[in-house]
Amino acid sequence: MGSTVRRTFILLAIALVFGESYQREIEDANLQGLAGSSDAELIQQSNDFAIHLYKQVSAEARDGNVVVSPFSISACVSLAAMGAGGLTAEEMFGGLRYGKADQKQRVADFYGRLMRQLVNETSIAVANTLYVKEGYTVKRSFHEVATSSFQSEVHEINFAQNEAAAKTINDWVEKRTNNKIKNLIAPDMLDDFTRMVLVNAVYFKGKWTYRFNETNTRPMPFWVSETKSHDVPMMYAKGRFGYRNVEAKGFSVLELSYSGSDTKMLVLLPNERNGLAALEETLPSVNLVELLNRMGKGEVEVYLPKFKIEFSLDLKDVLTTLGMGRMFSNAAEFPDLLESNEPLKISKAVHKAFIEVNEEGTKAAAASGFSAKFRVAKAPTVIKFKADHPFIYALVSQDQGVYFIGRVSNPA
Repeated sequence: MGSTVRRTFILLAIALVFGESYQREIEDANLQGLAGSSDAELIQQSNDFAIHLYKQVSAEARDGNVVVSPFSISACVSLAAMGAGGLTAEEMFGGLRYGKADQKQRVADFYGRLMRQLVNETSIAVANTLYVKEGYTVKRSFHEVATSSFQSEVHEINFAQNEAAAKTINDWVEKRTNNKIKNLIAPDMLDDFTRMVLVNAVYFKGKWTYRFNETNTRPMPFWVSETKSHDVPMMYAKGRFGYRNVEAKGFSVLELSYSGSDTKMLVLLPNERNGLAALEETLPSVNLVELLNRMGKGEVEVYLPKFKIEFSLDLKDVLTTLGMGRMFSNAAEFPDLLESNEPLKISKAVHKAFIEVNEEGTKAAAASGFSAKFRVAKAPTVIKFKADHPFIYALVSQDQGVYFIGRVSNPA
């Protein structure tokens, strides 16, 4: 078996959030959620994966800006895991924080409910597609879970014609991301040994509940270190926002809402200018979904820099560090993907994400509806939330988990 040529397949996870202006009073979303069901545990596990993923990615990015979509990556890897077996399956389910591989049906059912719910969401679109080499047949069991639970399209393609195949895949990606994500896959990633490409795309188009007035945006210092700053366009708004000072962990958090969805943007701001590293260290102890339940509301003056981040990532090292290295090796076991029963491994796992935050909205994830679950803040004075130094942001849905997470080290 050692001399057997391993045929390959590729994972591609892409994510994009796009925002528009929409000024209105905060209203109840009245969404039927998953969090109250037995899926709450899986959402918590997804939060755990998101935090550990962010820690690995941020460490690799050193001091740079970051945006990743744990939701997109998890969906793509979870779909591949449906065809895995043996130790490969155990690693993948463990690395995704689902537990043992015997959770396969539970995870498939969860994604089935999730994808059906997202069909009715106007703010976010999730799409999966499966490209299979011409002449090869996907196993019936995998085809069923891919199309029903993950609502994936399935297409045949000639990978040997790598230029044309890459164009087909990239055209699909561009269409699903409103032409924001281009050239995700390079032709040299494909060849005659490629058997399958799995692609997941997440696209969010959100509208701020409270729009930032452009006339209030002006140059202000952003401190990239304790002693060094430069001027950036700083947005300003004053209104009733979700806010909490997590003093014991050295940061405060602001909640920015969007209209028509239950997704929120959380901005985690260290209390000290140079506090980002300490915040990243303590992040694994922070449950972002639970944090939404513990926000107070009060009158807040918000200073937030405009920023735009494009981020590409080869996921192989990150996923290997998270305990999923076997799927990239010649020991990989994917017996439930193709009828041909060829030995398969993942040759490439690529992630590309884009986020833009401005006065009109956010390219990252959004929502509204925060009614009775919030306590009224007791602070008699106006709270000032001034994001003028490096911070972490996350786009979180109480019902679906963490769509996007990243950091702004330098918005310039």
